[in-house]
Order: sequence, then structure tokens, then C-alpha cells
Amino acid sequence: MLDPTTLAAGAIVKLAFDEFVKAGAGETAKKTVGGALDLVKSLRDKIRAKFQGDKKAEAALSQVAQDGSQAALTKLEVYLDDAMTEDSTFAEEIRQVAQQIININNQSISSRQYINQGRDQFNIESIQGNPKMGG
Repeated sequence: MLDPTTLAAGAIVKLAFDEFVKAGAGETAKKTVGGALDLVKSLRDKIRAKFQGDKKAEAALSQVAQDGSQAALTKLEVYLDDAMTEDSTFAEEIRQVAQQIININNQSISSRQYINQGRDQFNIESIQGNPKMGG
């Protein structure tokens, strides 16, 4: 498990705004489970609140929401890194939320079910081997 104090701005931006980079929010929602969705929204809201009144950061947020470009994410990452450096309380808050999201996603990954059908065992999400029962 990562130490929450080591989470960099880039990782936090990716967690909070990854859905804008994807083709649709549905793809991210499949990977982000249950309570993590609410935490992602909370993380985004905290970042937006922090940048309220900062024209450049607000422009970067808008650009990420509109086109989800990597260039916009990179700009936002720089602004977030600066904000985290200047405000350690804010940095600690968003790192904790980001770590909770990571923990929920990791727990989901580790609890995926495996099915044992006869001699072939396979993961539901990536079928390998012979998926026919009685194989």
C-alpha cells in the first residue's frame, strides 16, 4: 500500500479526472466501484473549490471537462502540484481521499471471483483456457 503522503499531483489528477480522458464515463465507472464513485466526485469537487477564482486553473478545469486532452490534464497537474506545495492541509486532504479511492479499487481487483469448472480455471474478466464446461 502506498503512503498517502507520497501521492503526487499527477496521480491525483488522473484519479479525479480520468473519466474525461476516456471515451465515456461508463468505461471508468466499470473500473471504479461503489463508494469510490462518490469519492472521485468528492475529490474533483475539492480540487474545483481550491481553484475557484484562479482563472488559469479554472480554464484548465474547463478544458479537461470539454475535451479531456492530455495537454489540459498536464496543465491541471502543474496547478495542482503548486496548490499542494503551498497548502499542506489541502494536500493532505486530497491525498487521503485519493488513497481511499485506490484502496477501494485495489480491494475490488483482489476480490474478483475465479470459477473452477472441471479441470479449467479462469478469471471471469479475462477468460483463458477452455471455457466450455466439462472441457
